[in-house]
Amino acid sequence: KYLSFSISDKDLSMLDSKSGNAFSVEAPAEKFVLKADQLGDGFTTFQLKFGAAYEGDIFSGKDLIAKDVPGKAGYVALQSKEDRAYPNGVAKYFGIDTLKTTISGAKDVFGYRFSLDSTRTVQRPNAAWQQFKFTIDLKNDSLAMFVAATPLAAETPLAADTVQVVVASVDTKQVLTVSKIDETGKVLQGAVPYVALSKGTHANIPTGSGVYFLQSASKGANGGKYYVKKNSFMGGDSVPSVNLPRGQWYIKTENGKYSVVDRESDDAFILNQEIFEVAEMEDTYLLDGDSVKVTPVSVDLKDKYLGSRAYTEKELAEKGFTLHLIPGIPIGPAYLSTFTNDSILKGTGDISNQIMFKLVPKDTQVVAGAKQLGDEISIISYQLRTLFGTDRIAAQSDSLKLSETSEPLSFHFVFNETRQWSTMKVVGDAEGRYVGMDIQTGCLQLTKNPANVMILSADAPEYAPQEVGHKRFSTANNSLVMNPNTFLAELKIEGNEITKSGYTEDNFSLWVEKAEKSPLGKQLYYISCKAIGAKEGDETRYYLAASDTLGGRAVFISDESVKTMENSPALFAFKMVEGGTYYLENQSEFKKDDAKPYVGMVNGFAVMQPVPMAEFTIENAPAPVANEEIEAPTTIQVIGSTGEFQIRNAGGKKITLSNILGQTIGSRFVSSDNESIQTARGVVIVSVEGDKAYKVIVK
Repeated sequence: KYLSFSISDKDLSMLDSKSGNAFSVEAPAEKFVLKADQLGDGFTTFQLKFGAAYEGDIFSGKDLIAKDVPGKAGYVALQSKEDRAYPNGVAKYFGIDTLKTTISGAKDVFGYRFSLDSTRTVQRPNAAWQQFKFTIDLKNDSLAMFVAATPLAAETPLAADTVQVVVASVDTKQVLTVSKIDETGKVLQGAVPYVALSKGTHANIPTGSGVYFLQSASKGANGGKYYVKKNSFMGGDSVPSVNLPRGQWYIKTENGKYSVVDRESDDAFILNQEIFEVAEMEDTYLLDGDSVKVTPVSVDLKDKYLGSRAYTEKELAEKGFTLHLIPGIPIGPAYLSTFTNDSILKGTGDISNQIMFKLVPKDTQVVAGAKQLGDEISIISYQLRTLFGTDRIAAQSDSLKLSETSEPLSFHFVFNETRQWSTMKVVGDAEGRYVGMDIQTGCLQLTKNPANVMILSADAPEYAPQEVGHKRFSTANNSLVMNPNTFLAELKIEGNEITKSGYTEDNFSLWVEKAEKSPLGKQLYYISCKAIGAKEGDETRYYLAASDTLGGRAVFISDESVKTMENSPALFAFKMVEGGTYYLENQSEFKKDDAKPYVGMVNGFAVMQPVPMAEFTIENAPAPVANEEIEAPTTIQVIGSTGEFQIRNAGGKKITLSNILGQTIGSRFVSSDNESIQTARGVVIVSVEGDKAYKVIVK
């Protein structure tokens, strides 16, 4: 709001600038009554101190705990933090005792002492004797302390029997007692003492903010059980897990107060409240009246996908995944692999036919977390696509299948408490079904009885890295080449005529170099050449690029800015194809809505196509004669194929073959630099003597 000043004659007043209403100044109430949490400056734990040492003062030097009296505004019950109950659990409260100090001339209540006692409700009820009121005079900041009733007139209305704490002089000593008050508010006997309030020592969980398990410390039926909500517990002897949100609580401390919220349903036990230790019970605190044992657990609050599978971009780009079902019976294989029979997904104990998938993330949804404290737990839904194809898992009437045209299913992978396996729940399924298996047919299907699933990974990037050097790109017995007259990209064989001569081996030798920046898991490259037979000193390089003109043909361009421009048309990736060949994928085209990113062949010309059709082999090539100085070194290559793999440049070396589980399945010597070796389907690890181990996928 904005204030305005109004001047009329000699009067000055303040107005609300919007409404024009005048502001008035009111004197504060003479006595301001303090609530329990105002006694300790925001805390109910506080210390009370009088102006001097008085006999009968059982309050000073202690941490006191105040509780607002229900249904009686302004009154609080007081306990000693260190002596809150008798051994049998009965609570103790400060109050007026039935005994008196003998004082000459004492009248009525003057002389009553204070004591720490239980609350009686039958014989001589004393609840009102244990109810205190503290007021502050806002004009001079003086504090006064009152008691609701005394043993003298327990049957009279409480409002008429309120007494004030005073000091009485007895011989040479001063005694703390109470006095009645007259109609003007003055005490009838004794003197009002100086009263001061200060913060007490409030309870503190030494391990601070973090994730905890909460266990009931009560003596009742729920004693020892773990909380999942404020008034709900895990069943029987169940124990929460560090791997699942259920039963986990986020305890957050700020300025000495605590908030305790569960991580599964966002249910608050307390919010920004003071807590209290439970005497003689380690790590146990009173939370909103409940005795609760807190146990810190090692859980990373930064793990925003707790309880479900979540893969990094790098893992998704570089890994392939196999799907395995755990039978749950003590005989047979420990788990079943997934294969297809006429596109139908089935389980088998034979890993040689297992399918490898790529996981495709589709959506991220916040499903849990102590959201009131800024803690969120999400889950990612995934679709499963075949490693070297476009088929995805879809449903039909009685089974699951691989299909390119049917609506693909998305799944949540939810861990069990040990993270050893998960379930696959269908996202958005009206019946809440999971992936299961028909024991009779072995077919994977949707069911309300979830199967336990394991996901194993192996190196299986979609895009292959290439060593920098001269390469030859061939498809259907033709090789990629630049027409030196038109600068069009063509697919020819050696000896094909140009204008005045024929293509030679040098024409097909293209230089491959890495781009400085590439998307994660997708290394990009420039493919270039020099014009064969160019004049001496001509260092012009021509880069393979996608063209928006010329009927979608691929071209070679000589503009060096293609290596610095945004969205360069000369950037290519080598997308792996089952069998060890590659699609040439253009990055700038790939990002378009009407994309034609793949290099294909039509009538001997290299053209850009929306669907990959031309599978290229990529082989090391000799440098053109004028460029011998940039010849690439020979490296070992292992290329997967159907029922076999090829190993190149490893002649004379011993190789050892093993499966994804690390089991050796064979060894032999390689007799030549280009040899094909038959082996079982699946992921094969090829360890080369004197070199590294290579992972290859055999179809």
